[in-house]
Amino acid sequence: MKKLYLILVSALLVSACGGADVLAPWREGYLDIHQISTGRGNATFMILPDGTTMMVDMGDLGDTSHFRQEVMPAVPSSAKSPAQWVARYVRHFSEPLHNDGKIDYMLITHYDSDHIGAPGTKGVSELDTLLHIEKIVDRGYDYPTAEQALSMNRWTLPDYLTTMKSRAGRGLGYEKFVVGSDSQFTLIHQPRKDFKIRNIYANGHLWTGDGLRDVVIGEGDEYTENLKAMNENRLSCTINISYGDFDYHSGGDIQGSSANSTRPWRNVEKFVGELIGETDVVLANHHAYSDAMYGPFVKAVHPQVCIIPAWDFYHPQPSTLHNMLSGGIDEAHPAVRDSVSYVFSAGLVASNRERLASDGQLLMPDGHIVVRVYEGGGRFQVFVLDDRSEDYRIIYESPVIRSRN
Repeated sequence: MKKLYLILVSALLVSACGGADVLAPWREGYLDIHQISTGRGNATFMILPDGTTMMVDMGDLGDTSHFRQEVMPAVPSSAKSPAQWVARYVRHFSEPLHNDGKIDYMLITHYDSDHIGAPGTKGVSELDTLLHIEKIVDRGYDYPTAEQALSMNRWTLPDYLTTMKSRAGRGLGYEKFVVGSDSQFTLIHQPRKDFKIRNIYANGHLWTGDGLRDVVIGEGDEYTENLKAMNENRLSCTINISYGDFDYHSGGDIQGSSANSTRPWRNVEKFVGELIGETDVVLANHHAYSDAMYGPFVKAVHPQVCIIPAWDFYHPQPSTLHNMLSGGIDEAHPAVRDSVSYVFSAGLVASNRERLASDGQLLMPDGHIVVRVYEGGGRFQVFVLDDRSEDYRIIYESPVIRSRN
């Protein structure tokens, strides 16, 4: 396997240096997944095989001067807001669709500022004024209760709800995320049997394959205490995309816990990992912070590629990166590339790569990360695009990778 790794790296370097300067346009049959680097939060843009478009989240941290930890600079620059940069990015890569950047579906995983925007900076609210977003799907506003949902998100939710009220007045679509559904996000233009988006988890409820399971464990007083302790991250909407043999996981900020945790509901990602199994490309849970991407999850999903949506100094943490590089075997296992072929980061605080030492050197170059899945889903590639300019020049290109499932 190590020999294979060296061969793949050699091929990658040749490809990166000798290939095209820019990404070839999307064409019918491709699934393109863009993890956009803004330095200010999560934003994923997808063009599905028939040209249906989808966004997941539009974060904007707002003023970062009060942050105690170092954060990335806004990229490409602070001359525009994150939503403005993302709108320009979406329009650029949507040119083959001739739709002026229209978004058919937008999924909001949860209500933290790095996923929907801080007050006054707008995030989702601003993007809604820049692009036509046909339908927004979120986790709803009544779990665990309406009062607690607002209490947990008193800083971010009011602006977002104002936007949703405005959208309703304009006749634009809204739906609450339906756990277990595979019909909420469908191909609009040309349905095909080999493509599916499955809603896996949200609001403490996990799809089991034939029904729902409440992973907020307990009854009576214990149940009440568990509800009080639930945080917004653990309620994140989670999806899996399947295209032929290819699988992709996006779980927002779901978290894990140590194996000896006395509260199983803290380990949401463990339940999710056991359900979805081997997955080709995994968007790292909770930005690969220290409370996510634990060994059991990484081992269960056994990804070929991990992508970290980074913006602060702690994305990723050393132990978490090591889990991804070692395949989740155990914390003491040497970091080798036998289990996870590639770990990418959509943005990175430069000093964090230094802090991560030898493991940090195994991270691929950072920038916008694009996963391109070819017709039928049997093969895919990963491209890193320059996030410091709007040329979107390719700075790294993987060899073609065979999907596993």
